[in-house]
Order: sequence, then C-alpha cells, then structure tokens
Amino acid sequence: MKKTIMLLLVFILFAVWVTPVSAAKQQISLKTAFVRNNDLWVKIDKKEAQVTHGEYVRNPRWSYDGNWIAYTKGAEQTEVWLYHVVTGSLRLAGPGNNAQWAPARNELAFQTGETLNLIRAGDPDKLEANRVAERVGNYSWLPDGSGFLFSTLSMLSGGRWSDIELYTVKFEKGSNKPTTRLFYRIPSQSEQFFAVMTSPFKWSPDGKWIAFLAKPTASLSADGNTLCFLASNARSFVKAGQMLDQFDWFQWAPAGGLFAYIEGTGREAVRNKRLTVVEGLPSLRQTSYTPAGFADRGFTWQNDRTVVVARAKEAEWSVEERKRPMPKLMRIDLASGQEKPITSPPARQGDFDPLFAEDGSKLTWVRTNRKTADAMAAEPDGKHAKRWIRQLTPATNDYERWNWSEVIDYAESDR
Repeated sequence: MKKTIMLLLVFILFAVWVTPVSAAKQQISLKTAFVRNNDLWVKIDKKEAQVTHGEYVRNPRWSYDGNWIAYTKGAEQTEVWLYHVVTGSLRLAGPGNNAQWAPARNELAFQTGETLNLIRAGDPDKLEANRVAERVGNYSWLPDGSGFLFSTLSMLSGGRWSDIELYTVKFEKGSNKPTTRLFYRIPSQSEQFFAVMTSPFKWSPDGKWIAFLAKPTASLSADGNTLCFLASNARSFVKAGQMLDQFDWFQWAPAGGLFAYIEGTGREAVRNKRLTVVEGLPSLRQTSYTPAGFADRGFTWQNDRTVVVARAKEAEWSVEERKRPMPKLMRIDLASGQEKPITSPPARQGDFDPLFAEDGSKLTWVRTNRKTADAMAAEPDGKHAKRWIRQLTPATNDYERWNWSEVIDYAESDR
C-alpha cells in the first residue's frame, strides 16, 4: 500500500513539473503590427490595441528596437507616419512611401517621388525629415547603416534608354552632409537584357554580394524581371534568371553563401514557379527543388540547410477561384532533397508567407480563403499551430500573388 501511495505521489509531482514545461513550449509571445479593417493594430504578447481609427493603413514596419512603427496612410496619395509604441504619439513624417528603418538605429528613410528623405527618430516630439538624395528610383540601407545604395530610373530620350546608375550615399564622421559617389552603371538595353529600374537591394551575410531585380517597363515587369548579383566591390555583375517582382521571393541563407529565389516567368502564380537555390557565385550553380506538377508561392529559410516553402499543385489560370489550387507549407531538406508537409489548411484555404520569428523558435504564416485572413503561429515543425491574429485585412492579390508584408510585420528583435 505504501509503495502504491509513493508511486502515486511521484507520478503527481512529475505531472506538475512536466505540464508547465510542455505548456511553455506552446506559449506564443510575438510583437506584431498588423492591419485590420484598414486600421493599424498592435499585439504584444496577448494584448491587442487599435492605433488608428477610420484610416487606410498599409506597410507597417517595426524599428530595430521595437519602439517605433512606420506605416503608410492613404489609398493613393500616401503619407508616411510614425507611431511611438512607448508614448502612443503619432507623427507625420511626410508624403511618400517605401519606408525603411536603419539596421541598428532609430533612423527612418522614405521616398517622396525621386527624393530620398531621412528622419532621425530619437525624440517622438521632434521629427524632421531631411533630404538625402535626388533622382532615386529605389534604394536600401547599407548593411552597417552608414548610408544608402540607390539606383536611378532609366529615361527614354531620342529613342534610347539611359543607363541605370547605382550610387552610394554615406555620412562621413563629424559631418551631417552626405557624400554621394557613383558605384556602378548598368546598361539598360541590349539584345538579351532590358531594364529601366531596380528593386531594393539585399546583401549576402558576408557582405560580398548584392542581389536585386532589374525591372523593365511596368507592363513587362508584371511577367518577368532579371535577378542580378553585383559584387560589393563592383567588379563582377551576374544575371541569374527570370522571376516576378516579388521582393520576398528572393533571399540569402541566414549565414552561408546560399541564395534562393522563385524562378519563372508569367504573371500567374499558379504555374511555372520553381524554388531554385544558387551557390558558387560568380559561377552560378543553380538547383531546382520544385517537383513537376507543382508551383511555389513564397518561402523562408529556417537555416542554411532547410527551407519552408508555400507549395500548391500547378494549374492553368482560371477565372473561377475554386479552380486555383491553394498552397500548404512544405519543409525541404536541401542536402537530401526530401520534403515534408508541415501544415494542412482546411478546404479552400491556403497557407502563405512563412516566416521564422522569435529567433527561429516560432514559425508564422498567413492562412486565407481569399476573403478573410488570419496570422498563424506554431513550433518550427508546424506542430501546436494556433491563430495568433484574427481578421487581418487581406493583402493585395494580383493573379494569386499576395503581398502580405502590406498588412503584417513582426518586431525585428523577435525574428
């Protein structure tokens, strides 16, 4: 009898000790800015708060330290606004779009037409935009936050398109005046190549290569753009392949030299879209990981060996939504090529925009039926999935290409 009681007590103590640990693994703690009913909302841990009321908000972007959120307001003539999470203050930065935070400082850049502006957001009550550069088509911060790399727009004159020029803009120590230098010149037109602008830029983890899209005119860009790699010393320029104008569809691996993109032309996302991994720059060895009969619709790196991709059966375009297959998330081991489904969305719903948050300890994605959308969160292997955000405003959908970064962003410290 005593032995039975002792065993029972041991079992109870073990259960009490194990249960909080197991439950803790399922706890979700994400710092999220999102758009619901076109207004900006914030969710920190389990508490939601509405920030704007009756406005048209898009593109929430957290500062590196999670104290600020930049966003755009307005369906057409957009303005860039700043929300200070600590004090709750709202400030207009200025007319424009394409807002980008510095890598490690509370400094925000944004474009007003072809003018690049900079705000140093130290004091929420004193925000002043300063002009940094003109003739800017697109830009990105330099990896160390010391300035920018920007591209000009090609102009048509006398039947010829001008070259696309890339410039660096840096702030020298002890000076508030930036120094602008020509970095590289891209011939805009040849028999095999045509471009009039670029996307923003993405640096490899070792800083040796810069990836970007060279984009033709708007009508042509909808069907294909050239993925390019430029050495950071500007001595080597490589054209890799064709893909759609989706900024999240090309990404460097977290630490190694691998690079992945969703290759394929044609504006419809339901066919001819293949996850392709590039290695060995500048020799450009490329490997496709998409089986025949399937199309990929977005991806994220878990580590240098593993990718999670949103994948659906391939199909011809149909005006009937029910005939366009919806994706689920697949986990791919690049070394073996083995793949495994990690989500199972309900009928007529799809899983998009995978992202590893909380330093890789949580996998997030968006689940939608095309009319409504929720943000999901789970363990890295897809287990213990929960709805983290309900009733997201659906993002722009162009031939089944969804731009979910328009309506949700996670604080950088949680990524």
